[in-house]
Amino acid sequence: MKLVSGYSCRPGSSPAVQKQAADTVKRAMTDRFTEQLKSWARADAKRGVYMSGGCNQLCQAQMREKVSPDRSAPMGQVTSAIQKALAEPDPTLRFLNRLLDQLSGKCSAKIQIRPEGQTAELRAPNGEVIASYNSLGSGWTEIQTKAEGKFLSESAAVYYRAFQEARAEMKAAAPGPPAPDGAPAVDVLA
Repeated sequence: MKLVSGYSCRPGSSPAVQKQAADTVKRAMTDRFTEQLKSWARADAKRGVYMSGGCNQLCQAQMREKVSPDRSAPMGQVTSAIQKALAEPDPTLRFLNRLLDQLSGKCSAKIQIRPEGQTAELRAPNGEVIASYNSLGSGWTEIQTKAEGKFLSESAAVYYRAFQEARAEMKAAAPGPPAPDGAPAVDVLA
């Protein structure tokens, strides 16, 4: 991992990143996952709940396993580098670069260390920001990648279609409203 002082273009928005995101999502939307998602949608429709907690957990687990970049190791290493730099009497760029060279995931980091506080921006090898750090309260914040956003969108679309189909089936199977005052029910076709 290298310390990067700035970026000349807007990383993470290139056609290559978009294609990589689409390919990653295509691999993550397995038949098994899609069937599990549809099963949750049918069960949720019967309960009258849209996108239950269990369904969300399923999507999050699939995304973490198949789509999300490894954030934890580089985040921990950047935190450690910041702490080591703060322990030095005069933190220098060479010292930080030496620490950041050992980071995993071929990521890059943009770090600012000031007496008022520290900030860091963690980027994936493709240039997308995957996490940011602010010592003034928020700590680490994970940033959604293009692939993660696309995965969540596609899985929500699969769920929505299955949920709507289940609701339509339930509505078709439900008996019609009772006739008023005990009169026999009459079907009228228009």
